[in-house]
Amino acid sequence: MGIFSFIKNTTTSKIVLFLLCITMIGSVFGLKRWSYAETPSKIINWDVTSYYSYLPAAFVYHDITFEFIKKFPEKKFGEKHEFFYQTATNGGKVAKFTMGAAIMYAPFFFIAHLSAHLFNYEANGFSTPYEFFLAVSSLFYLLIGLYFLRKSVLLFFNETATSITIISIMLGTNLYYYSTNEPAMTHAYSFTLVSAFLYQFLQWYNNPNFRKAIFVGLLFGMIVLIRPVNCIIFLFPLLYGIYSKDTLLIKMNYIKLNSKHLILMGLTCFIVFIPQLIYWKYITGHWLFYSYLNESFFFSHPHIISGLFSYRNGWLIYSPIIILSIIGIFRLAINNKKLFLPVLSFLLINVYVAYSWWTWWYGGSFGSRPMIDTYPILALPMAAFFQTVFSKSRIISLSLITVVVAFISLNLFQSFQKRKGIIHFDAMTKEAYWYVFLKSDLSFDERIAYDKLLVHPDYDNALLGKEE
Repeated sequence: MGIFSFIKNTTTSKIVLFLLCITMIGSVFGLKRWSYAETPSKIINWDVTSYYSYLPAAFVYHDITFEFIKKFPEKKFGEKHEFFYQTATNGGKVAKFTMGAAIMYAPFFFIAHLSAHLFNYEANGFSTPYEFFLAVSSLFYLLIGLYFLRKSVLLFFNETATSITIISIMLGTNLYYYSTNEPAMTHAYSFTLVSAFLYQFLQWYNNPNFRKAIFVGLLFGMIVLIRPVNCIIFLFPLLYGIYSKDTLLIKMNYIKLNSKHLILMGLTCFIVFIPQLIYWKYITGHWLFYSYLNESFFFSHPHIISGLFSYRNGWLIYSPIIILSIIGIFRLAINNKKLFLPVLSFLLINVYVAYSWWTWWYGGSFGSRPMIDTYPILALPMAAFFQTVFSKSRIISLSLITVVVAFISLNLFQSFQKRKGIIHFDAMTKEAYWYVFLKSDLSFDERIAYDKLLVHPDYDNALLGKEE
């Protein structure tokens, strides 16, 4: 009886979610990225090293001042594990990135540390068990993110639209690449936090209580602690439900009635930040510290067109399926008015801020990686688009499915190309892109010709806000 009840209650979106989970588990364990531990192709590399550095510093070397780097020259930290610490005005060495990612890594780090001791690996914070459990952590959080994404989209749209949306977001965007090939980058973690935040906020908004308010505050705090600029996501709950003068007044009254909940959210969010504030105070002497130093935004001349369409990691070049989401925003204005203003405002401001950053291409990337964090919100207009189109004729619906399959296939193939080094991480040009388009390998002569088509950015000029 239980089996028949389960089958009866199984929906299309549940089946799709299950198949996506199996697909992602197979992809992560098929690639086995942890097998490259302590080689140039390791997971704990570049930005990940700085996100992660709090953990080995505190629990392996017992020195959050990073002085241990000098104490153990034989470990060659400068060559193998660049920590990217910054030097404060008092001489203190401070981690460049905030500790949000390290907090999410932490449970898996402790399992890895124990495993290293039990199975005779070097318990140095960087050997194979640490890389393995980092990849597992990314997969674990990703699957939770997909779960909450499905639940959030279903609050507004039908099973078919929800199913196609979660497939498109997972397999049709650079979220797939950053969940498989560079799993310890923060994007899968932020994707999950934003998915959970979106769902919890909507649950709180529809039925406010203090428990839900605490969850909303915790999630928002972690979102910002991983990537402070993601505080922009607060625009969604702030503007949700507003589409006229009357609804603005209703929202203002709603805020007044639930002011205690909002204060609790704020306090909970602040509590999340306390460890970071204490760390900054201990290392730098200041409660707040801008650890990016000479890196900054140039709001007077953002690179919006380049950020969207450049062959050097342009968002819509490498994740063109997002175009469907952008189109869907205008459907929200007709059928889902509560969502229109918060989604549109968030997208416009986020694009402006993201592409005002000095490296608008975000260094070594596949597509525009900061936009991955926004996909749970952009899933809503994408679902609106799908639901509208699938209500049309069978021919139109089949045509759309063909387009979606093409976009997903392109993304998966280009993820493979990026992994193989066929798509360059920061020097792609229009000529280089089309030269390697749909090529799975390059001969020696083709590689030489391809290299001549690349144009490497001038990071020094970019730091000064000049044309790179």
